Amino acid sequence: MDREKIIELLNQDLSGEIEAILVYMRNATVALPENCEAGHEMEEIAFDEMRHAEWLSDLIVKLGGKPSMTHRELDFGGSSAKDFVRRVVELEREAIAMYKEHIAAIDNEEVREKLQHILREEEWHLAEFEELLEELGS
Repeated sequence: MDREKIIELLNQDLSGEIEAILVYMRNATVALPENCEAGHEMEEIAFDEMRHAEWLSDLIVKLGGKPSMTHRELDFGGSSAKDFVRRVVELEREAIAMYKEHIAAIDNEEVREKLQHILREEEWHLAEFEELLEELGS
């Protein structure tokens, strides 16, 4: 795969991370009065997503590209802590699917290793959010 295509895929990943950061931080703030645990969990994982965004940006620049700061229209998922956690479960599932697809497509070993690391963290995030959703009475 050529460098430009890898940069394009990494920018897609970066866009997903930016969306997650914005949704998680906003929902964490709104959820805190209703459910402190949900709010703190979303905030904590948002910091992981910020680190992912930094790693992806570094890879993009290293490959000669420019990090894209775009994202889809934000969908916060509803109005309750349970709604917010349902939404972040969806975002984590989308991220996992995208990372798996990109890992399979990219032949650059350094990029693959970093994406595999991010994927493992996303899978852990999903497990955390699914457990929280179960506690909230999904």
